[in-house]
Amino acid sequence: MIPAQRRVRIVEILRERRAVRVSSLSDDLRVSEMTIRRDLERLEAEGLLSRTHGGAILKQHMAEEPHYVDNVATHAEEKERIARAAAAMIQPGETVFLSSGTTAARVLRHVSPDLEARIVTHNVGALAESQGLGLSLEIILLGGHFRPRSNVVDGATAVELVGRFHAGRMLLGVDGFDLQEGLTTPTLGIASIERAMIGHTRGDVVVLADRSKIGVVADVVICGLDQVDVVMVDDGVDDSVREDMRRLGLRCMVV
Repeated sequence: MIPAQRRVRIVEILRERRAVRVSSLSDDLRVSEMTIRRDLERLEAEGLLSRTHGGAILKQHMAEEPHYVDNVATHAEEKERIARAAAAMIQPGETVFLSSGTTAARVLRHVSPDLEARIVTHNVGALAESQGLGLSLEIILLGGHFRPRSNVVDGATAVELVGRFHAGRMLLGVDGFDLQEGLTTPTLGIASIERAMIGHTRGDVVVLADRSKIGVVADVVICGLDQVDVVMVDDGVDDSVREDMRRLGLRCMVV
C-alpha cells in the first residue's frame, strides 16, 4: 500500500470508529507506529483529524445549524445519562445558566421536585421538558428572537438580560467540541449568548458532550477550552481523548 492509499484508509477507519490509536492502526495497516504518526501529522495538517495522546479523532465540519427535532433521538441514551448527572450538580439556592441543545434541555427532567434553585436559559426546549413535573425551580426564559430550528431565543435582548445575572454554574451543551478548536456552533446568535453566560459564571462551566460532538468543528467559536472547567461525556468517548482532556487541565467526568 503506497502512502497516499494508506492515508485514505486511515480516514476510512476514522469514519467508522471516530477515534483510533496509533498502535491499532499500526497493526491494521502493518506499518510501524512511526509511519502512522507521520501519516496522522500529515492528515491533521490537511484538517481531516485531530491528533490525541496515542491516537487521533475524526474532525468533522458542521456547516449548518442542526434541527432540534432531529437531534432529540440522536444518542438519546447517552444524552439521558449526561443530563441526569448534570442535574445532580445543581445546588439548593444556586443560579445556573442552561444553554441551548437537547442534552441541556433534558437536565430539567432529572431535577428533584423539591430542589429550590434558579435556572436562567434561552432553551425553549427546556421549558417543554419541565412541564408537568411539579418542579420548585424558578425558571427564567431570556427574551428575544425565537429560532424554531434550534428551539432557542437569541438576539441583543437576550444577551443584555444575561448581564443581569451572576451564575454559580453553567451547564453548556455543545454542537462541536474539539481539543484544538474548542467549543463551536454554526450560529452567531447562539454563540453570543452562551459566550455572555460563560463571562457571567462565577463557578464551574460544565460542558455536556456525547460522543457525536467530539471532533466536530463549526464556524463560530463560543470559547476555547481554557474557559471550561468540567467536561461530562459518555463512556463511548475514547480513552485517549479523555486523557487529552485531562492533560489540558479539564476535569473529565464519564457517565
